[in-house]
Amino acid sequence: MNYTNFRARIPAINSWLLAGVFFSIPLTVAPAYWFSALILILWLIEGRYSAKLRALGAEPLVWIFAAYYGVFLLSLLWTADLEWGRRMSGRQGFFLLFALYFSVARREHFGRYVSAFLLSIAMCELLAFYNWAQLNVWPDLPEGIRVEKGADDTAPFVDRMMYTPALALAGYLAGYRLLFDARGIGQRVLYAGLILATTLNLLIAGGRAGLLGFLVLLALLIFQRCARRPLLAGVLATLLAGGLVAGGYFGSDYFRARVDAGIDEVVNYEQRVDSSMGLRIVYALNSARMIAESPWLGVGIGDFEAEYARINAQHTPDWTPIYNPHNQYLYAQANAGIAASLLLLAVLFFPLLRRGPVDGRQRIRLALPVLFIPICLFESYLMRSNLSLMYVLFLAALWTGARERPA
Repeated sequence: MNYTNFRARIPAINSWLLAGVFFSIPLTVAPAYWFSALILILWLIEGRYSAKLRALGAEPLVWIFAAYYGVFLLSLLWTADLEWGRRMSGRQGFFLLFALYFSVARREHFGRYVSAFLLSIAMCELLAFYNWAQLNVWPDLPEGIRVEKGADDTAPFVDRMMYTPALALAGYLAGYRLLFDARGIGQRVLYAGLILATTLNLLIAGGRAGLLGFLVLLALLIFQRCARRPLLAGVLATLLAGGLVAGGYFGSDYFRARVDAGIDEVVNYEQRVDSSMGLRIVYALNSARMIAESPWLGVGIGDFEAEYARINAQHTPDWTPIYNPHNQYLYAQANAGIAASLLLLAVLFFPLLRRGPVDGRQRIRLALPVLFIPICLFESYLMRSNLSLMYVLFLAALWTGARERPA
């Protein structure tokens, strides 16, 4: 193979490498960086820069995501702790890589990307089931591949905070394929089995925000399937979501304990010092105090931790301080002010409200913002590496090659 032929094959090679990035989402994030570096090298070797840059310049999400990253970088100008600020700025790094993913994604390979993600999720679910059995049923089994976080965490590679939102999206995609794409009984059984496994994984994982996201996506899927009968869709969504929660509550001691603890920690948060839900309430209160002191520019991406510790010592000294408020909206406003908040709204709501073509991906385009808009109330998910990667990567693949219809 000569050099010219190799360059001609680079788009196909990069598309396979991009599938590897999709496979990496629920795993440790390091392979995603390796794949991305190799994709970038090949992208540079391929050439055709004028055509590539024109395509990137015409895509609004390229500019929105770059600006979102840039506003945190800009806040380093009024940050005292530059070392911590650079570290925290890097947590938004996948938003810069959106342009690369958008440039190499191929619309005809979207099914390949989804399959790579679902295959990785299925592997993780099998490992999680083994971990659950080893922890709760057969303790003499050899210890499995399990993340070293909580003692009851069953996820294999990342903690439940990042694992369960990935499960939620996987459940939606499996349901979408079951309802809209499956051909033949074999495919229907496969995707129905994956939905069941994903639901059970969500119940044993214990991630409350991820379960909420799954219920929201389940409702979205039902409304998409019953688009001409919204009343029926509302009834079905309510019954199915209620049935899943009730089944989990009465069928799983662990799930019931997590729900009861969550309710108790919210109602009695002042007496439940350093409880999971109580901490989130205190984080929100103290972050609001910080925002009131620096409403326009924020405190700077590197100074949130120090400023929070100061405010926490004044108002809630018995509670443990934190480096992020576990709320993406508060995180953006407190760190980089009004500009970051507006750009965050663009990051989340522009893909939701944008009008795209009817090209077989139009329904799935809604799933990413519909998932992240509510769960970002409970964690700064767009600064979490695996989930910011998931958001950026899927939107790149969903919008590549799409032309917006005129309004």
